[in-house]
Amino acid sequence: MAPTIGITTYHTKADWRGWSEEGALLPWTYVTSIRANGGRPVLLPPGGDAAEAEATVAVLDGVVIAGGGDLDPAIYGAAKHPKTEVNAPDRDVWELAVAEAAIRMSVPLLGICRGMQVLNVACGGTLHQHIPDLVGHEAHSGTPAGFGVHKVRVTNGRTLDGILPGAEYFEVPTHHHQAVDRVGDGLTAVGWADDGIIEAIEGTSEQDFLVGVQWHPEQGQDFRLFSALVAAAENSRRTVASLRSMPTLLADA
Repeated sequence: MAPTIGITTYHTKADWRGWSEEGALLPWTYVTSIRANGGRPVLLPPGGDAAEAEATVAVLDGVVIAGGGDLDPAIYGAAKHPKTEVNAPDRDVWELAVAEAAIRMSVPLLGICRGMQVLNVACGGTLHQHIPDLVGHEAHSGTPAGFGVHKVRVTNGRTLDGILPGAEYFEVPTHHHQAVDRVGDGLTAVGWADDGIIEAIEGTSEQDFLVGVQWHPEQGQDFRLFSALVAAAENSRRTVASLRSMPTLLADA
């Protein structure tokens, strides 16, 4: 059976076939990116507490924390910037709990855009709330309802450097106006845009796969991050299954 990868979702109003209701939504490219690389996607809608997050992550082989809107800066002890839009408190609580549970249980995790920011804040880090204030341009923001392109390079580290090797700049799909400021505990920066903005972080412990990227790999043609996540999830599942079987093996002996 393919490894099960949970993907967090939006909680927002949705319209379809004349209906207008609240929905748990996710861009379809996340689903296809996991399936195309050997994973079995399941959706993780907001609204649960830490106990539910713990129980949910415990039955998953891997986690993707998806992109979305801005985190409430009060969570990391900052005043709200005029350009910060806070509108998903239930998602903030849920995704932070999911990230913390995945870290505690060493479940492979990939944070994408907002998901990278959630990972960083879950580890005690902070965010830049409006990148144009720092770099003087809007290249990271994409279009109002679409994605732009800018260049990123990945260096050092032990995980991403093996997935996206080499220090040369490459183009990535982008749509964000916030970014990692102070890197969280147990994480390290391993990727940067050509203007110096942190674009990738990863764990420094022995956890097989703890990665955040600020760009949107699900919107491009390079699926190495997804195939690496699924491979790490499969390896993690086999390790857990082996550990669970040990008492039986010892008893049989």
